[in-house]
Amino acid sequence: MAGLQQRYSGIAILLHWALALLLLFQLGLGWALEDLPKSTLFVAFQFHKSVGILILVLSLARLLTRILVSRPPAEGAPALRLVASLVHWGLYGVMILGPITGWIIVSTARVKLPTLLFGAIPLPHLPLGAAWNEPAETIHGLIGWLLAGLFVLHVAGALRHHLLRDDLIGRMMPAALSRRPALTIAVVVALAACTAAFFAGSWRYKSHAEVPTPSQPLAAPGSTPELPAAAAPTPDAAASPDPSPSPSAEPSTATMPVRSWKVAPGGTLAFRTVYSGEAINGRFARWTADIQFSPDDLAHSRIGVDIDLASVSSGDSERDDTLKGDDFFGVTAHPKAHFTATRIRKQGAAYVADGTLALAGASKPVPISFTLKIDGDHAQASGTATVKRLAFGVGKGQWSDPSTIPDAIAVTFRFAAEAK
Repeated sequence: MAGLQQRYSGIAILLHWALALLLLFQLGLGWALEDLPKSTLFVAFQFHKSVGILILVLSLARLLTRILVSRPPAEGAPALRLVASLVHWGLYGVMILGPITGWIIVSTARVKLPTLLFGAIPLPHLPLGAAWNEPAETIHGLIGWLLAGLFVLHVAGALRHHLLRDDLIGRMMPAALSRRPALTIAVVVALAACTAAFFAGSWRYKSHAEVPTPSQPLAAPGSTPELPAAAAPTPDAAASPDPSPSPSAEPSTATMPVRSWKVAPGGTLAFRTVYSGEAINGRFARWTADIQFSPDDLAHSRIGVDIDLASVSSGDSERDDTLKGDDFFGVTAHPKAHFTATRIRKQGAAYVADGTLALAGASKPVPISFTLKIDGDHAQASGTATVKRLAFGVGKGQWSDPSTIPDAIAVTFRFAAEAK
């Protein structure tokens, strides 16, 4: 038992060194964010947020380990123990508050960009008002500098112990490296790894680059402002992590972040088919769309559409009742159809949203082709899709004969939208 108390647990050692490397990488990336070229800004900010949330999770795990798992007793003069304790708790504070304030900044920014952690896990926005944004931004910037200072003090204290040959640093090393001369080699390797992590964060995205825009101000260490769409931010934009695109930005060079778009009233969602040789033109009066889109970042763009099937109208009330019935849409059991785009890609002058349509209890892949014109905060979109109705069980029994009603139904849409 006494031997265990002279060393930190294996999980504590693992979390300590993982957090050290991640924090220095994050510090380097935060230091370089606003100096990055426009072509890499959005991806860099997304990665910065992803690493921040990972640090938050690991820091909470490290704090829990400190509380629940026995650790070596503090040594040294009382004043030095107090300084060491303050530095340790200060590091816990910045490791936890840094990601949380960054999360608040993203959640309360004027333009709420979606966050996908490491490109896969959606991070929800915190339910906070805009008044939280400025204080969080101020604290987040200060935390970057505080982290740098505390890190220097922590390393200096560890090196002091090592140079005094009391080898307390060996308690946070694997057992095989806890005694000299292996400990000295391990200390040198650890310092080299930490330095490499910092410079990896600083240079990770610069290696892809065009020349950075000199007019963009340098971010404070650890800050997480969102991607500006313009070449040079205005003073207001520089103070906000998620500035709105500058009207003066050149469309040919500016990188537009993923933005939320609200469909304006007056849009149409229609379909066309034939029944026994007679053309049928129908539409849906009620539908909503959740659109997060940027032509410059299709990988993180997404589209979701909900259609109220009971709002179908084809110019004949009797026919509409049939369409709502169990032989077609079955609106009693399945009142809505839902389309979710899983991938959006460019195809010539148009776009294709490869997605899944859930209709009448079945889900099938359906690609949608659309054209888009964006002018500042306004957009115009129109597109087409072909839905194979029989794959969804739409048109059962006497209606299942494709010579009476074709299997392929043409769907068209047109609407205007405004950036939120």
